Amino acid sequence: MNKNYEDELLDIIKAFGENGILDNIIIIGSWATYFYVKIFEGFIPSIRTLDVDCYVPMDKNITVKKSVKEALKPINYEQIFDTATEKNKFISPNGFEIEFLTKLRRDQSSIVRIDSMGVNAEQLGNLDIFDKGYIEVDFEGYNVKVASPSAYIMQKILISKKRSNEKYMKDLESIQLVYEEVKKNEFHLSEYIKLVNSLGKGTRKKYNEYISNNSLKFYK
Repeated sequence: MNKNYEDELLDIIKAFGENGILDNIIIIGSWATYFYVKIFEGFIPSIRTLDVDCYVPMDKNITVKKSVKEALKPINYEQIFDTATEKNKFISPNGFEIEFLTKLRRDQSSIVRIDSMGVNAEQLGNLDIFDKGYIEVDFEGYNVKVASPSAYIMQKILISKKRSNEKYMKDLESIQLVYEEVKKNEFHLSEYIKLVNSLGKGTRKKYNEYISNNSLKFYK
């Protein structure tokens, strides 16, 4: 992994940690796997994207010291708006992109404004899996919430049909890497089995089809 990217990630974590933003987000998507080096000895993540996805549970009042825009200003991030959808992202000179997501609520529009953070979060399905499906890791003195390995794998599987072929193949490679570590770890394997067994009938069918179609030797 490019050392400059690691430094950029650290800059983001510092900016969010110092301004109370880190307490209110869970890092999901491919960059969540970067933090698995803290729980799986010798783990080398496969990350081929500069998009950092931040899930906002929105299960409590969100209080921060500074908005995301103000927190990122010292490291030269620019806030970009999509005028058609009102979706926004934050982009660095090096091409890093930070987006904010939240779980789908059918009584609201696809974009939800989080005033205290100054962001427009996109509502997507299959994100509520992270409400409880996260772990906390120490990263350079900051407590970072990231998708648990089990939730990471499961969410990637559940959204697989919505992904382009390129992203589908990247996700497949990534979840196989993570599962190899999960099955060697008694605690995380137990958590994975619990998650699979908690799936409803329809969701379990989707899961099993994905495992079969990709000839994966995952727990079924």
